[in-house]
Amino acid sequence: MKIKKIIVIAFCAIIVSDVLFAQNQTAQLLKQPVNWQFERFALPPEFAPNIPYKGVEELRFSPGMFVKDSASYFTYAFVAELDNINSISQDNIRDYLLEYFKGLCSSTAKQRNLSIDASKINVAIQKNQNAGGDAFYDGTLNIFGVFADGAPVKLNVEIKVMNDKASKIYLVFIASPLDKTDNLWKELHSIQRDFKIPKS
Repeated sequence: MKIKKIIVIAFCAIIVSDVLFAQNQTAQLLKQPVNWQFERFALPPEFAPNIPYKGVEELRFSPGMFVKDSASYFTYAFVAELDNINSISQDNIRDYLLEYFKGLCSSTAKQRNLSIDASKINVAIQKNQNAGGDAFYDGTLNIFGVFADGAPVKLNVEIKVMNDKASKIYLVFIASPLDKTDNLWKELHSIQRDFKIPKS
């Protein structure tokens, strides 16, 4: 009888775990494009525990994100929902991205037995003075392609900063090594433009 009870408890625990995982992987912020791979995790992430913000991040990876020879290699978008914060400066965003990508590249390189020099990772962003309303930043990230062969990658990035006036900041980040004249940037801009702050 005890063995049956243990089996039932274990089975229920597995079901609850599966349900919680499914809930954690349901898009609540970045719902499009549906044909781009989705991921969601809590902030700060395990690979960058020193990031000073709590919240959640959702990502959409282009079909060729992890394939070096693909036309959409390392092209993706993410939204970072930062809790209990009313404003964020240019320096704050730069520091966030630097800590994030140093941690991501170092952790992934170690897992995949790749050799990289994380000290060469750098971030440069500047405010787009021509943008109205929400704050926009343009920039470049020099990182490593740790999801492929570990070779250096220069990402062109754009960050849109949105405030829901309820102690939350949203960073809507789009990135690609492609020149911004490439048609894929039209899709990235569409993802960024179509993002709406979720209703409470």
